[in-house]
Amino acid sequence: MQESKNRATLRELYMKRWSVSGVSCLLAGILATAPAAFGQAVSQISGNVKDQAGAVLPGVEITATRTDTGLVRTTVSNETGNYVLPNLPLGPYKLEAALAGFRTFVQTGIFLQVDSSPVVNPVLEVGQITEQVEVEANATLVETRRSAVGSIIENQRIVELPLNGRNVTDLITLAGSAVSLPAVRQALFLNLYPISVGGQAFYGTDYTLDGAYHRNYLTGTYMPIAFPDAVQEFKVESSGQSAERGSGSSVSVVTKSGTNDVHGDLFYFLRNDGLGSAREYFATKASTYKRNQFGGTVGGPIIGNRLFYFAGFQDSIRRENPGNSISTVPTPAMMAGDWTSFASAPCNLGTARVLRAPFMNNQISPSLYAAPSVYITNKLLDALKQDGITPDPCGRITYNTPSDEDDRQYVGKVDYQISTKQSAFVRLLATQQKVPRSFDLDPNLLNWTNTGLDQLANSIAIGDTYLVSANLVHSFRLAFNRTAHRYVPNLAFSYCTAGVKMWCDENPRTIGTMSISGGFTMGSTSARGEHWTGTSYAVNDDLNWVHGTHLIALGGGAWQGRVAEFTHFASTGQLNFNGSVTGLGMADFFLGNLNTLFQGLPNSNATHQNSVNLYFTDAWKATPRLTLNYGLRWEPFLPQTVTNGQISVFDMDRFLKGVKSTIFVNAPAGFYFPGDPGFPGKSATYSRWKQFDPRVGFAWDPTGAGKTSIRAAYSFGYAYVPGITREDQAGSNPWGGRTTITSPPGGLADPWLGYPGGNPFPYTVQKNMTFTPRGQFITTPYDLPTPNTYTWNVSLQRQFGPNWIATASYLGSRVMHLYMNVPINYAVLVNGPIVTTGCAATAINCNAIANTDARRVLSLVNPAEGQYVGNMDKWDPSGTQRYAGMTLNVERKASRGMSMNANWTWSHCTGYFQGYNTKTDQTVTVVNNPLFDRGDCDTDRRHVVNVSGVAQVPRFNNNTLRLIVTGWQLAGIYRFASGTPLAIQDGTDRELNGINHQRPNLVLPDQGYTGKSCAGCPYLNLAAFAPQPLGTVGNLGWNSIVGPRFWGLDMALSRNFQTREKQSLQIRVDAFNVTNSFVPSVPSTANPISNAVPAFVNVSNNMFGQILAAQPTRKLQFALKYAF
Repeated sequence: MQESKNRATLRELYMKRWSVSGVSCLLAGILATAPAAFGQAVSQISGNVKDQAGAVLPGVEITATRTDTGLVRTTVSNETGNYVLPNLPLGPYKLEAALAGFRTFVQTGIFLQVDSSPVVNPVLEVGQITEQVEVEANATLVETRRSAVGSIIENQRIVELPLNGRNVTDLITLAGSAVSLPAVRQALFLNLYPISVGGQAFYGTDYTLDGAYHRNYLTGTYMPIAFPDAVQEFKVESSGQSAERGSGSSVSVVTKSGTNDVHGDLFYFLRNDGLGSAREYFATKASTYKRNQFGGTVGGPIIGNRLFYFAGFQDSIRRENPGNSISTVPTPAMMAGDWTSFASAPCNLGTARVLRAPFMNNQISPSLYAAPSVYITNKLLDALKQDGITPDPCGRITYNTPSDEDDRQYVGKVDYQISTKQSAFVRLLATQQKVPRSFDLDPNLLNWTNTGLDQLANSIAIGDTYLVSANLVHSFRLAFNRTAHRYVPNLAFSYCTAGVKMWCDENPRTIGTMSISGGFTMGSTSARGEHWTGTSYAVNDDLNWVHGTHLIALGGGAWQGRVAEFTHFASTGQLNFNGSVTGLGMADFFLGNLNTLFQGLPNSNATHQNSVNLYFTDAWKATPRLTLNYGLRWEPFLPQTVTNGQISVFDMDRFLKGVKSTIFVNAPAGFYFPGDPGFPGKSATYSRWKQFDPRVGFAWDPTGAGKTSIRAAYSFGYAYVPGITREDQAGSNPWGGRTTITSPPGGLADPWLGYPGGNPFPYTVQKNMTFTPRGQFITTPYDLPTPNTYTWNVSLQRQFGPNWIATASYLGSRVMHLYMNVPINYAVLVNGPIVTTGCAATAINCNAIANTDARRVLSLVNPAEGQYVGNMDKWDPSGTQRYAGMTLNVERKASRGMSMNANWTWSHCTGYFQGYNTKTDQTVTVVNNPLFDRGDCDTDRRHVVNVSGVAQVPRFNNNTLRLIVTGWQLAGIYRFASGTPLAIQDGTDRELNGINHQRPNLVLPDQGYTGKSCAGCPYLNLAAFAPQPLGTVGNLGWNSIVGPRFWGLDMALSRNFQTREKQSLQIRVDAFNVTNSFVPSVPSTANPISNAVPAFVNVSNNMFGQILAAQPTRKLQFALKYAF
């Protein structure tokens, strides 16, 4: 009977709602996609109804009323007394259970949180239905239905915890199993750090906002999240997700909504380091940091119980000029030819350096200096003099790095209760970010890399929920996300202005990155006109059906992502001096001994990708104590399409046979391009339609009291790489023309001297063009699989008293088919001696850096064709990552003014790489032994501890006590994390294979650390590391050395004054690093803009292993907030 009614109402639903669902399907068709399902920003209430004798009661009418908006949902308990109210919006609820012959059961104080499944078990007493038995209590805290492991950050902690910068995403890592990664180019917006959850790749996490798709397709991370006052709460799920979600982990965020009462706030946060903040370590002057953050929110009814609004605005203005950046620059003595001080033991970690022959006594005649080097040095030193900076005898300086930033964020949301059966909402989130060029603030050329930014992110979501019947709910979400990034470059002079004979017409007033081992890094890969735009469209359509003891969810969804980018990454030229000639990188620079020049054309990248999925999942209440969760998801792999066709594939068999392309007839043998026979469209990869993701789990209540649960789950899913992933392929030959020349005979002054055909730039891409010798290529296999992830968990949860809950969880995950770059045109050792000098660039009877290109695989096999191929990598999907961890969590739910959460995660992650495009030169270092590059993940933190809480002083009846102590509140965050893995590197090509980022020998395995972590102290023992002999592989394991551990304590002290009824004024002070402790830090070991190796991990650098950076000292922030 009920099923027949459901079928009828389904027909009614789809006949009456064509205006919504039909249009969504039409839109999906226009997008060439079909329906992606994402978890809704909702919750549910379930339970079992019994009488006082313990007998189940069928036919009981269950009513849930959201007390702040008047929303009402009803259902009826089934023959076993069970009921479920799915898809309930978050907020406070009252639940009533009524049956003739019994008193009405009423429970208030229920507050639903995101993606939670609280249980309320009404017990009816015999009596008149008009009589009521009232209970004021929240639902049980233990999760007894869902199998996924997750953590909720509730509104009180979001608003009251001290957040430096008021960035809500900083709280994601409070979940314990989440780790933030360094801010590389995956986060084009400032302060949006990639995050790994539960051992996943950073792009393996689903992000939703108000139940709608909220991922940044361009970067694979998340779109900007609203500021704290506009966020209701969020949940981090690290393992065991249902088939509604495709990835291995997820973050679900919910913005606030309007209610029947007008509510909101006005706030002003001020951080001025001149007001009580401590001076930064290593700084030459007091901090000038100033930040003003102000704004407000307001929400309320437009039509009572029907139509509601919410709006918010925040403006952030930051100004700072820290004087704690450290570098090494030329000294007057070096300019005069005297290198004795610079090469002395005190300047080189106790080990004196000696210039190689023919130089004697560390002296170089200035007449030998290259004119461009002298020009650049004079420009640099003149700019430093304007700031009053002069180097010490070692060339060491500490300088200012000015940085201003203006951010604005707008939030708007309208909720409409169309009828008792249907509700809808629309939400807009816009974020704007502007950063001026560093040269507009300070002339120091060392800050050249700090380009200006003009960025905008928009996110729009539309949602609709329709109650087909008491047991059937339909929901729909439509999302649009867009990010636009524009770089504003610094302008001064070009390499051509300095006297270098190269192509500079495209960028006449800027230089590309120039890195000097043991010296300074200067320049930028950005130039005029650069921009990145990422756009995504998503739609999902879902049904939730309560059928007997089954809660069935089924639906589908789709998304499409698009990327459009234009970059000067290679056109400005990138120079590297590594000391391979004289033994000192700085000396090589002055003599013009250029190690490598990397240059190409400006290039564009235009891609789009479609994704479709269907899913089915069931939460079956098999017994009153046991819930079985199982489901299946179909999610085929539809590869990225390179719209402009800038993609190629290399085949060794075709190369050996001399087969040429028909699209570019002068391309080296072995290459396919779009349009060549057999090339799969413009994607270079086949689609995979037979991809199914099984999910299974259970939740068991062993006592039946709802106070204890044992849960376990297994899930399989996929992780889609970011839309920016193929940008380096678009920069390859012939379109980007990226070319690397090694040890050019003309040096810095004339690097293209002797190059076949001379300087190749610029040129026009056309069918009969001549390819540049030693061009860069990246190739992919046709059968490239989708990265996939397995997760499994077992957890025990126990409630103590009314508010405390403890959870112990084991989490495991395995990520397969991570894309790695594997060199296929590396240099091999030939018969002949290994030398440092005297080996000609074209020689194949000796081994040196100078003849790297002549010894490349393709050049030795077929010199005529191989001469056109330099560095060439292939995407190899054999990368893996394993994670195993234990998380212990204790939580006190908000009660009597106090809430607290503490967790400890003990874990280990091993693998090859975190994912494609997180390192600049992400290739294996030993081609025939990929296991050599397996070690701890970049995200491996053996121990992570998080403690956060909010405590309010109770209200006293005594007037004096109430005046003195009532209204005070203390909130705090304590964090501890083990050290970050460090990629210790040689800094030069010791293997003589043309592969960067090689590792040295560890000669003293037990003495790698000094045991010191003080300011200026050596953290690593240089004597324990040594460059391996030329032509050999170092024995140091990848990521086997870790940096200093991190800990921090942030506190917030505030007092609330009740000004009028429902109105209050809060005065607050936040203290970050409240103990003002010295906590050392190390720079990122992955430079996002060049192949330069950071000094801290470069064994050939005179600053190797020294602690020259630290976490910020104590900082104070003051705030005033008016709430109504």
